[in-house]
Amino acid sequence: MKKEELIGGNVDSSYEAIRDSFRRNFTEGWERGGAAFAVYHRGKLVVDLWGGFADKSCNRRWNEDTITTIFSCSKSVAAICMAILVDRGLCNYSDKVTKHWPEFGQNGKDEITIQMVLSHKAGLPHFDRVLTLADLTDGLRMATIIEQEAPKFPPGSKTAYQALTYGWLVDQIFCRIDPKHRTVGQFLKEEIEAKHHVDVHIGDCSAEEVRIARLTGITALLAVREFMYDRKIATIGWHVLDPRGYFAKGLDNMRLFGKGPVKDFTLYNNPDTRIAGQPGVNGVGSARGLALLHQLTMDGTLLSKEMIQKISEPLFPNEFDHSIGEILSKGYGFMYTRSPTGSWQIGHMGVGGQIVRFDPENDIVLCYLTNAFKAGSSEHVFTYNRLQKKVYDIIRNKKM
Repeated sequence: MKKEELIGGNVDSSYEAIRDSFRRNFTEGWERGGAAFAVYHRGKLVVDLWGGFADKSCNRRWNEDTITTIFSCSKSVAAICMAILVDRGLCNYSDKVTKHWPEFGQNGKDEITIQMVLSHKAGLPHFDRVLTLADLTDGLRMATIIEQEAPKFPPGSKTAYQALTYGWLVDQIFCRIDPKHRTVGQFLKEEIEAKHHVDVHIGDCSAEEVRIARLTGITALLAVREFMYDRKIATIGWHVLDPRGYFAKGLDNMRLFGKGPVKDFTLYNNPDTRIAGQPGVNGVGSARGLALLHQLTMDGTLLSKEMIQKISEPLFPNEFDHSIGEILSKGYGFMYTRSPTGSWQIGHMGVGGQIVRFDPENDIVLCYLTNAFKAGSSEHVFTYNRLQKKVYDIIRNKKM
């Protein structure tokens, strides 16, 4: 079967060039597994494409219903849920965490605010304790572990990406603010999934397992090819993998299924990892569903105009991140990037090549998901950048 025949989906007539660019990602060897790409423009789903394999080992194709692990795009989902609570007047971003969770204030954490946690400035990029799967699936145990932790640097003094800790911190804060004491995953299911038919899930996904794509690691050949495309990937990789760094320490303290440090993210193929419902790293969903969630956020269905205006620009623009080793813009739980037109994009990247962003100025949402790991993330992912550039070219031409 030719690779061209593995592409499915629909595009608006004016976006036909996107189908060709998506196909080329496969035929030119940039996309080795499966992927999906969805775009909303002016409230309409104008691109809904998928292709390749959900599991190449058994020739299972990626189809319309395939979902995959979205990794840190889960953080954007959690940020949206937290924004809803703030919008309802249940809390403020400036609240000290201890207002809602008094026990959190132990060991020098008493001045940490919700905003610090959401913006990776809480001084908790990793925990000191080794964590097992039993810890991660027990909310009370995780609460105690967090309460006993001390900041690794003075809270608010700098930013250090909380790759894994973000999800546990936000979930524990969230369930104490929500009147029904729901986790982010439970809130998402009841308030958004069910009401708006959004195909994004955090937590027990036993009913969805048959649809989840199998993750595959990156090959050395593709890694070298990506390094040649973007030399910053190597610099960031060195910083992230430095055993003395915050990011590596976070991975070193993870012990799943009796194995050592979790540095191979294909372990997330194991369904047991999803039981924990970690809203910072292990959500699953379709590109169409994740794009829809961000469209509903941008168009006012989920948030007020005032809240949308608040989160439309970063609170901490262009700050050096001491976990990742890159200058990043953050705020309210989101990552912010500049679009090809210079407008702010709000959303999040995920390890391996996952990306979701919405752009209020251009009224556009983009989401790219894959199951084949890439060396880079965010703007360092070639497969996504090719598609994003083409989308914005089309938008520019429409305005002319």
